[in-house]
Amino acid sequence: MARRIEHRSTSERPAVEVYRALIDSEYLTARLEELGGSTATLLQHVPTDAGARFQTRQGVPVDKLPSLARTVVGGDLLIDRSESWRREEEGHYTGEIAAEIAGAPCSITGSMWLRDLVDPTGPAVSELVVEGTVKVNVPFVGSKAEDLVAEQVQKMLVEEDHFTAAWLAKHA
Repeated sequence: MARRIEHRSTSERPAVEVYRALIDSEYLTARLEELGGSTATLLQHVPTDAGARFQTRQGVPVDKLPSLARTVVGGDLLIDRSESWRREEEGHYTGEIAAEIAGAPCSITGSMWLRDLVDPTGPAVSELVVEGTVKVNVPFVGSKAEDLVAEQVQKMLVEEDHFTAAWLAKHA
């Protein structure tokens, strides 16, 4: 059985600014350096006519993992992640995400969208939504492991939101 993930965040920036950051190779490299552990790297970055697609690898040191994860993974957690983003229309962007944990029978898949929130009286605000599923194929502990991975993904997405806000404050 798979565990569902839903993450929502808002930004004080218009969607186009957030989108430009999310697909920028300098932003991705900086995010990985700050949040991705010692093995973090931008494996691939391909601009496309409609947006961009990229692959990253990041790590979580074993000492930062809960005990159940340590027994399943056996060492540092390496996460290979692929994302693709595209512009649908002005102020609306969509994407897909997939991730695998090296050496573990775990996969994460999902979709993302970023859009401007309309408030004629206020400043430009945008919303990022990530929806996905975590699937762990381990007998007897699969559902507990899915809960654990989903919790870690949620924490990672919150950290990335904070990083993005700080990045935009300096670079937009």
